[in-house]
Amino acid sequence: MSPATRTAALLLLCPGITGSVLAADFCASPEQARQVAEFYAANPGTMPPVAATRLALPEATVASALGADASASAPAADFAEIWAAIGAWKEATFLIMKGANVFEIRSAAGKGTPSKSSKYFNIEYSHPLRGHLRPDLYSAIYAVKLPGKNKDQVAPRGVLFYDQDGASVFGAFLGGDGPPPDPADLARFDELMKLMRSKAPACPKA
Repeated sequence: MSPATRTAALLLLCPGITGSVLAADFCASPEQARQVAEFYAANPGTMPPVAATRLALPEATVASALGADASASAPAADFAEIWAAIGAWKEATFLIMKGANVFEIRSAAGKGTPSKSSKYFNIEYSHPLRGHLRPDLYSAIYAVKLPGKNKDQVAPRGVLFYDQDGASVFGAFLGGDGPPPDPADLARFDELMKLMRSKAPACPKA
């Protein structure tokens, strides 16, 4: 039974649960961790969605295999706190993939609040990025810091929000192929990594 099928079955049997309890379905096996390590040794700086496609692995599995120095994870229940931390950044590139289409939105993260009448988390209309999110349907959140492609590239950093199929709903990135980030935002990202490492990890620590 696939993770997605298992999720659907559990949600039917136990409608009160959220996807976060199934984050461990995407923890990398030793063989998958080896594949990911070999891929990144040959392809530094590759975004996890691209790595997942090339390796034919769930993207959340790729993120889980990056190692303690390169990634940190947290339950989806910590979404609001993590979103608020991203809101302290001056600007980020938000990556949204829908099928074969890729949207990149350069924006700050506006303040967000849970709706009083639905399950949406509503982002205020103060920046180009706005909308209505469903963090109760996410399985896990990962922050990643990858090696740069070359000495001139700022090492890409990002926070990715994963759904119950192990695919990213969206990500917020600094560095990499995007514009050079504000140095203060790089320091804030490091603080966010510390915050996420204080949370319950999506996968057991090795």
